[in-house]
Order: sequence, then structure tokens, then C-alpha cells
Amino acid sequence: MASTTAASFDGAWIVEKVQDVDLAQFEDLRFDFDGGTLYGSSPCRSFTTTFGPGMETIMFSPLQIGGGLCDEATMIAERDFLQQIGLVNRMELTGGGQLVMYNFDTPLLWAKRLEE
Repeated sequence: MASTTAASFDGAWIVEKVQDVDLAQFEDLRFDFDGGTLYGSSPCRSFTTTFGPGMETIMFSPLQIGGGLCDEATMIAERDFLQQIGLVNRMELTGGGQLVMYNFDTPLLWAKRLEE
């Protein structure tokens, strides 16, 4: 079995589910990984962070967040989403190619690779 590296995640991903976050107001919540950097956009703001190089234990820190405002309910959901990202300390690719982000053994986020 090939080892997972930061480059294994390179490309665009669409977030399908986030633990304890209602994604109803999020349209195509997207991640882009590129060489150990995670770029993302949420309904109101964008964010960037780095990780690696080791994949055994990761931390998305510091999380740089761009400006932007939305209605209060969307801002609360976005805050909850960004908090979950901050808890991630491990990622894996399933046999079906799905990205799962974890806090130790608890799955927090599920995403699928964007087919371009």
C-alpha cells in the first residue's frame, strides 16, 4: 500500500458533510489542496492554511481568513465549519476516493474530489 503524502490530496474537493454543521446555506463548499496548502471558500469568506509535511499528525494552523459578511445564520454556520477545520489532526482517502478529515478517531468532514 502506498503511503499517503500531502500531494495525495492535491486538487479540488467538494465538501459533502461536516459534523454538527448544517450545510443547507452553503453552495458548493470547496477545498483546493496544493503542495501542503489548503485553500477554501465558505459562503462569506475565504481561508488558507498549510499542513504537513508529515501526515501522521497534522494541524491546519494558522488559519488565515479573508474578509466578508453574510446574514447572521450563515455567519454562525460558517464559524462552526471553520472551528471543525481547526480540530482536524488527521486525513485519509477511502478506497472509494472520498476524503475524510478526523479529530483523532472522530470523523469531522467528508469531501469528494471535484471531477473537472
